[in-house]
Amino acid sequence: MVFVSDIIFVFSSIFTGRIRILLSLLPIVIIGLGAKHIYDCPKQPMVPVYLLVGGSVCLMIQILPFLYCSQSNGQPFLLCQILKMLLLIFCPIWLLTGSIFVYMAYEPNYDFRLSADYCERTVYKFAFWITNAIYLAILIALLVLCCSWLQKFCNKRAQKQCHIRTVS
Repeated sequence: MVFVSDIIFVFSSIFTGRIRILLSLLPIVIIGLGAKHIYDCPKQPMVPVYLLVGGSVCLMIQILPFLYCSQSNGQPFLLCQILKMLLLIFCPIWLLTGSIFVYMAYEPNYDFRLSADYCERTVYKFAFWITNAIYLAILIALLVLCCSWLQKFCNKRAQKQCHIRTVS
């Protein structure tokens, strides 16, 4: 039985590692897609820009911890802290702005390039589904957070109600 659990652990570690690598490459794909099709969405020209900027910010957030951002005593530079905070504030604002771009353009014409309603299918579908996936991930994270808070609340309440008296 120990052998089976070891195999499951190894395969889950490999799977988790591969998922992390794929997720770290996702901003590069987003940037490339936005840059390649920057002029291919006349219905809403900001959809490729949304991808380009969003991918760039995600990549900067991933790269920032690897930059030389700490002093000799191990404390992070104030500039790095400010930059990280600005990026983390910018992300939800850009997500909401991009959502407006993407959802207001729903559903563009994918076939006739010269139409004012045209948008490159790959760019639009990717922007649409990546935005939906981000909202789904936020929802799942909030549900997990609420469940953990509820569990902590119930555990504290159960400890207060449980008074064991011993007879001596």
